[in-house]
Amino acid sequence: MRTGTGIVEKVYDNGLAKVQTNRNNLYTPCSDSMCDNNVVIDAVNTIGAQKGQFVKFNIPEDKVAVGGIMCFGMPLALIIIWGIFGYWFGNQYGYTSELTAFAGMVIGGLIGAFLLKRYERKINSNTTKIDIIEIIS
Repeated sequence: MRTGTGIVEKVYDNGLAKVQTNRNNLYTPCSDSMCDNNVVIDAVNTIGAQKGQFVKFNIPEDKVAVGGIMCFGMPLALIIIWGIFGYWFGNQYGYTSELTAFAGMVIGGLIGAFLLKRYERKINSNTTKIDIIEIIS
């Protein structure tokens, strides 16, 4: 488990809260906000933190390696494999090899994006979420 700090932006009735934190406090595979200084994350609010409070939270680190492979390795591998297939297809059937390789890379990228979205849905439905553990101020 890693520990981070942030400010509660919004509290929901279902026991969740939106917490704004510095991106250096957390690791999120496939983060949509890689270049932003601050990110907003969902956290389980079991201690009853209110909007505007500075809180400490735990970040589960299980599946970090799998997330890295799925987010970076898998799409790159698909682009390369489909590019090679496209190049081979162009050579075999008399098309311009460079164009069919490019088309194969585009197809591999689209398949990779589709698989990433499915993986993201699976991660977001996971029960291991970030937990608010302490109200600092």
